[in-house]
Amino acid sequence: MGTPMRLIQRSHGQWNRSKRNKWSRNVTTVANPHKLFLDPSPLELLQATLLGSVTSKTKCQTDADRNRQILDLIEPQWQGGYLPPPLWHALKGVSSTGFKEAEGRLKSITTISSLKDVTERLVIDVDGARSLQSQLPGIISRCRGQHSSAELLSVFGDIIVRLQRLKLPINSDTYGLGMELAAENLSSVAFHRFFTGFIRSPKGIQISHLHNVIQILYETVRQELFESPHYDTTHILAEITGEYDAFSENGNIRLHDFLYSKLGGSQDDFHADLATWTNYLCLLSILQSREPLISSWKAFMKSFRSETSSNLHSMYSVVLALSRVGRSETAAKFLEDISIRNGDSLPSLTEFPHVREILNDSVLCQVLVDIVGNHEYEALLELAVGDIERRLGLQWVTAQQSEIGAHSSITPGSLWTSFEHQPLFTIDGDCAGYDNPSRLFSELEVSGCSRSPDQLGQIAELLHEHDGSGFEVTSHNHSTGGIPRFKWCPQHSPIEFSHSQLPVSSDRTGKWTPTSLGLIWARPLINGIVQERGKSFHFMQLGSLDMQYNPNERWQPSGYIVVWDRQFGHMNALFVGTDHGVIDRGPMPSNAPFGTILRIRLPHIPDSEHWSSADHFHLDLDPSLDLYSR
Repeated sequence: MGTPMRLIQRSHGQWNRSKRNKWSRNVTTVANPHKLFLDPSPLELLQATLLGSVTSKTKCQTDADRNRQILDLIEPQWQGGYLPPPLWHALKGVSSTGFKEAEGRLKSITTISSLKDVTERLVIDVDGARSLQSQLPGIISRCRGQHSSAELLSVFGDIIVRLQRLKLPINSDTYGLGMELAAENLSSVAFHRFFTGFIRSPKGIQISHLHNVIQILYETVRQELFESPHYDTTHILAEITGEYDAFSENGNIRLHDFLYSKLGGSQDDFHADLATWTNYLCLLSILQSREPLISSWKAFMKSFRSETSSNLHSMYSVVLALSRVGRSETAAKFLEDISIRNGDSLPSLTEFPHVREILNDSVLCQVLVDIVGNHEYEALLELAVGDIERRLGLQWVTAQQSEIGAHSSITPGSLWTSFEHQPLFTIDGDCAGYDNPSRLFSELEVSGCSRSPDQLGQIAELLHEHDGSGFEVTSHNHSTGGIPRFKWCPQHSPIEFSHSQLPVSSDRTGKWTPTSLGLIWARPLINGIVQERGKSFHFMQLGSLDMQYNPNERWQPSGYIVVWDRQFGHMNALFVGTDHGVIDRGPMPSNAPFGTILRIRLPHIPDSEHWSSADHFHLDLDPSLDLYSR
């Protein structure tokens, strides 16, 4: 319906065979360099398509004249009520009315097909190119609900090709957005292409422009290695630093080259981009970088100011990243560097949120004894002893005064005061604080992110012990109103998947498996398709979640189960539509009243930063490739 009538009703009815053959003979002369003047121009080809014949170009007739003739020929034949195809705009140009219409559509695009259509209509000149690029971040964000990151990367690459072929300006922010999409898909080829354009942008570029790119790279690689510990990351490292790149070209600037060249700037500029530097060093750590990591760390230490605990925690984050990927020796060397820089001490280490992971590394523990400093050593010892006591259910009098021993006086009125003059362990192996829920809370805090099935099994055993009890939890949505009160009812694996090889209820092997531990893998769904890459979750079931709108009402099932995020160490509520029983693997129910995944916490646990996730997930048994027996 949107086709020129002249394309349907030709003025001469059918092609004239003799004319077609004559024109064909002219085309074949392209192979002869002495007869190039016989080759039809694009305008002659279009005229032949519309009229079935080609008139010779007179001396006074220019291509512009012929162009106007063809436009006059086509324009009156357009049927009203239908937009012309994109090729029409490329031939005629975009009118002011058409430009405003296409520009207005940019703010409502939610699908790739709409994006392609508007791009072809609008991006034919400088104004259209600038208008599209200014709206691209919002367009990509809206399209994420309908398309995968891989699809968005593909269409984004097509847009860049169009801009380059038309020789239209491309700003650095557009290349930066392309690098983000390439990072999400771990595409080294696309990353190289966009980064090359980024550093050649006419405007000055700063490290701050790469903050999101480096953060996405780090999070995506970390997620990939968690799900596939043997994933080969050498192609990513080769693109970033040039390591393991046997085909590197001379003068080829890498991301590492650009960042390293900025390390010699002022300390104020360095600390303004501290989060970017921290993520970059963590990225090099998990990518198994060698010399570039060491050189960057040394330059990092020269520019670093350890005036605040948050700055120090940035340094400890790099040590933690090394420890998580088994590079404990390098992590120990970095800890020694931090200690030397801070006068043979490791300030604020006990305040580091992941200090327990560092303490669980045997290599780092041996080094800590000599480099941590007296004051921090006592604080670490206090932390370790406190963890042991809480895991045993022991509660001592808080040391309000220096003469009161915090680890020697039993709290008056506690459930185990009868053991004050008796051994803390009973004859059958139970401890004096056996029923204390702090045992469960502490075990989650210490072992919830462990890679050992046996340590996760200890949590499962504690869930058995506290089955039937309930603990009130809060949600980060409580402040918005309309949210009921929630109660966590501990239970070992309330949900089982149908067709599991070994149901939890019949597991008597004594060996902890993903099935017997109650592990769940939640992967994002887009248009019913499970996404291979994206923000997926690896959960361990902790029980069911009850809710209550009014204090006088009875607690009732909410359809959510309480789960623990094994990768990031958070408590969440996952909607499965029931509080216990057998469910099928596949898409989760779509009628979640408070969101598919609800962040919850115990009242005594500090609130964490706000986060967002996909709207729909595919639930399945977690293969848990990250687990190994110690």
